[in-house]
Amino acid sequence: QSDYAPYFYDNGASSKNGNMALFSISEDTAVGTQVYVLNGTDPEGDPVRYGLTFEKGSKEYFRVDSKSGNVSLIQELDREKQDEISVLVSITDGRNKVVETVRVFVTDANDEAPEFQNPPFIVAVSEDTAAGSSIYRVQAVDRDMGSGGSVSYFLQTSPFSKFTIDGHSGILRIKPGETLDYETTPTHFVTVVAKDGGGKYKGRNQVLSSTATITVNVIDAQDMPPSFIGTPYFGYIYEVSVPLLAVEIDTPERFSATADIVINLLDTNDNVPKFTSEYYIARIPENSAGGSSVATVTVS
Repeated sequence: QSDYAPYFYDNGASSKNGNMALFSISEDTAVGTQVYVLNGTDPEGDPVRYGLTFEKGSKEYFRVDSKSGNVSLIQELDREKQDEISVLVSITDGRNKVVETVRVFVTDANDEAPEFQNPPFIVAVSEDTAAGSSIYRVQAVDRDMGSGGSVSYFLQTSPFSKFTIDGHSGILRIKPGETLDYETTPTHFVTVVAKDGGGKYKGRNQVLSSTATITVNVIDAQDMPPSFIGTPYFGYIYEVSVPLLAVEIDTPERFSATADIVINLLDTNDNVPKFTSEYYIARIPENSAGGSSVATVTVS
């Protein structure tokens, strides 16, 4: 009497009934879900039993009911960590046992949010940078596939923001018509949102996003004229003071300011008295009494 070994039905990759070869399962499948049915037969019609094992050191993701062949998921899947599982499926009629190594593919679900690269995000920009200039580029990566792996950018700021961002490239620019002013706002905090294109997760469409803050430090430029405080100024100087000379050493001169200075000139004892005439003539009678006035002289 012939004794033939049992065998699995090979119903193709799209089937959930057979030997699990090239079977695909979504990474968001819930633990405990029945995901497949091992199915085969024995040529002599003997009852068969099913088995399922994994290579040494591999995580065991599935369990099979030996009689029914029902395969259940017993571990959470993560396509980003492991997108292919090697499984050893077996069928036996009690005398003969057939073992096949099959590959199970883990398909993507939109379970990963975009992740910004290379934080922190700090940029220094001169306050005289022209409007429309690009000043920084952010990049976020989404490990999902398809639309769930595409990333677009927008700013989560007020309508009065001085910045704009390119939705595809992540390039941050000074908004047209806007200028930076160190004296008014030396630091700006710009919140960027990275959003994926959406995708299925546990039966519903899901869009995921993440945020990052760009710190824009404005660098001072010589754009303000000097200003005097408390004008006009009052001062005093002696008339014999030594002359002083002020020299502008910055070239070229960009900005200037003016102020009134009131200087009061103080006198010093620097002039010798002078007679109003070089000589004087006086006539004195011989009988003049002592103490009599004989002449008047004037000095200045």
